[in-house]
This record gives sequence, structure tokens and C-alpha cells, in this order.
Amino acid sequence: MLTFQVTLTATGPNGQTDTVELAVLRKDAERLGDLGLTLAESKGLLAALQREVVQRQAGAHAEARRCCPDCGRRRRKKGSYPAVFRTLFGNVRLASPRLYHCPCAPRVAKTFSPLRSLLTEHAAPELLYLETKWASLAPYAKVADLLKDVLPVAETTNAATVRNHLHRVALRDEAALGEEQVMFARGCPADWAALPRPDGPLTVGIDGAYVRDWGQKKTHFGVVVGKSVPRDGPPRRFAFAQGHDEKPKRRLFELLREQGLQMNQRVDFFSDGGDDVRQLQLYLAPFSRHYLDWFHVAMRLTVLGQYAKGLARVEPQLGVDVQRLLASLKWYLWHGNVYEALLAIRDIEMDVYEAEETYPKFKALERAVREFHTYLENNGGHIPNYGERYRNGEPISTGFVESAVNQVVSKRFAKRQQMQWTRPGAHLLLQMRTRVLDGELAP
Repeated sequence: MLTFQVTLTATGPNGQTDTVELAVLRKDAERLGDLGLTLAESKGLLAALQREVVQRQAGAHAEARRCCPDCGRRRRKKGSYPAVFRTLFGNVRLASPRLYHCPCAPRVAKTFSPLRSLLTEHAAPELLYLETKWASLAPYAKVADLLKDVLPVAETTNAATVRNHLHRVALRDEAALGEEQVMFARGCPADWAALPRPDGPLTVGIDGAYVRDWGQKKTHFGVVVGKSVPRDGPPRRFAFAQGHDEKPKRRLFELLREQGLQMNQRVDFFSDGGDDVRQLQLYLAPFSRHYLDWFHVAMRLTVLGQYAKGLARVEPQLGVDVQRLLASLKWYLWHGNVYEALLAIRDIEMDVYEAEETYPKFKALERAVREFHTYLENNGGHIPNYGERYRNGEPISTGFVESAVNQVVSKRFAKRQQMQWTRPGAHLLLQMRTRVLDGELAP
């Protein structure tokens, strides 16, 4: 049997020393499991060490403020009140003293707490950092269990504790975000021409997803997810809950600025053409270009193609004619010919009415054709020559954003995590999750 005595020797500012026994460990040396510290022993040792260190630091901070800075007189003490400081290595209970103000100068209050300037928060920054980082990647309850398994955190730590701490960190970052503006493009062409040549264009893809609503159990609400990819450097992600975020444009602008955005830099925006997304990307950079994502165009054409196949079973010749027009429509759109594409969709609209009495899914087909017609009219100015861009190796879709949607939303909010969310809670978690995935969250 071996006996280990673990002691802590503290040296004060005046050179005085104090020794405290932290633990006495008695260990056998007969089995593999006897080697080293057990998990329980290590957690107990860390908790004891943290308690002694924090209490002595707090005591030194309070003692250094015991004397009046104006006259040097020692202030009288008016008792103390309990305070709890939460850390990764357990909660530390402190006796926070209250001191009388010195009568050498008039004061509004008679007493004050010297620890208030030290304990600006009652949770250690590293605790908040680790809880926020892990909770961005895993469910709150699992994070609480994991922390209690490996660290001597308080046994009262639960999912609500972790969630509240993450919200606190996220709200602090939200408060530091600047005010929302309609326009962020600044300066004039003469100012832009004087700027140094930028490294290259920024490509920004914006897409949407849905998560389950906690308030309306059977409904979902929208989440916007985006990814900004510079020519050189790592990509960055952003996300926010629709209908809740009051600063979406400011959020995107700050992300682009962190990536080195200059007013003379080209920014290519790709989106699905939704009204909310179109407004988000406007007036951020004077040399921005806005493109309709080919992926979403192709998806809508695929749906129309499925309806045309069903129509061909009922009206063979009409089905063939509609399929031929759809092929032409796709060709025109691929080559950026919006005028001919609109003529083709109008021809399809007129042709499908011949099957109003015979095709069982006529209403669905008619609605899909009408919606696609409106979609093209609203986004015609954002349809480029996809074929030319593709041959030049330039992006034509938000395929690179699909992975971001999966990483940011699906893996944490939707797939196996069948949870329901409030808009504020989902929005705050999205802010921390994107920062963690980008490696931008710091202690």
C-alpha cells in the first residue's frame, strides 16, 4: 500500500506562505486498475484544488480593496453574503464581504462589495465556452451528462443549464452586432477605383431549411443558411431564423467584411429566388452579381416532367407535346434565353388546359405550371447563361451550400434530433453552431 499526500502551498503578495492538504490517496500496486488516479479521485482532487485557488484569489482581490484609495484608511467591514462561482471543476462557494465607504468623500451608497468588480459573471468563461461548443454539436442533455461524467461540474448541471449558458453567450454576441441598414455599399466609383486590387471574387450561396416549431406542434418555420467561399481562404457559414432575426443583412455584411470584403470586390450571390433571400443580398457590395441557382430551376423542371409523363398516359400526343416544350424550356434556360423560355412556358400553360377533363391531376399540374411561370417572371433578371458559366468553370448552383445546410441544420435540428424549437432558441443556437463549425468560437 502506497500513501500519497497532495498539498497546496500558496504564497501571498507579501511573501507569506500557507500549506493546505488537498487529499490523501492510498493506492495498491497489484493490479492494472490500481495504477494512477481513478476518475472519481481525479475529479475530487480537481474540485478541491479549484476551491482553494478561487477562494484565495477572491480573498486577495477583496483585501487589496480594503483600504480607501483617497486617504489610505482601512475600511470597516459589514459582514458578508454568500456567492457561488460556477467553474469546470465544480461550484465554488465564496463569502463576499461588504465594506463601508470611507467618510473622507461623499458617496451615494454606504457600502459596496469589492468582489462585484471581479465576478462580473457567476460562471467561468471556460465553462461557458465548453458548454457552448459542445452544445452546438450535440443535444443539451447529452452535453450535461458528458460534463458530469468527465469533470467535477455541479451535479445540478442539466439540459436547461447548458441551454441557458449557450443563450447567454449568443446574446452577448448579438448585442455586439451593429445596427441593421438597408444599404451597406459605401463610397463612390472614384473611391472604389483608388482601392487596392482585391484577391478575387467571393461566392455566396444562400438556401433555406425547415425545423419543427415548438409553439405550433404540427408546423415548421424557416431557417436561412448560407456559405461564403473566397478564392483563397476557408469558407464561412451563417444562418438565422426567419421571422425572428432583426439584423440579417448586417449579419451577412459583417461576415463578408471579416473575409476581407472591399467595395471594389466582385461578389457572386446564388439563391433559390425567394423574396426574402433576394432582399437579403441587395445593396451589400456595389460589384455584386445575383444569380438564380440552377439546382432549384432544375428541380422545378423535374417536377413538371413527372406531371408530363403522367399526362402522356392519358393524352399521349398532348403529353409528347408538353414534354417537347419542357425540353425546349430547359434548353432556353440553360443558355440564359429568358424571353424564349417565357414563351415556352406560356405555350405549356395553354396546352395543358386541353386535359382539364381527362387528366386526374390537372389542378396540380396547372398550379405547378402557373407557379413556375411566376417564378421565371420574378427572377428573369437573375438568370445567366448557365452553359457558358459551366464551360468556364464558374459556379452555377448552390450545391456547395447543400453541405452547409446539412451540417448547420439537419445534423443538429432535424435528422435524428426530433426536437421542437422556438424561433429565439433556434436562432441563438444557429449563431453558435456556425461559429463552432467555422472554428471561430474562442474561450
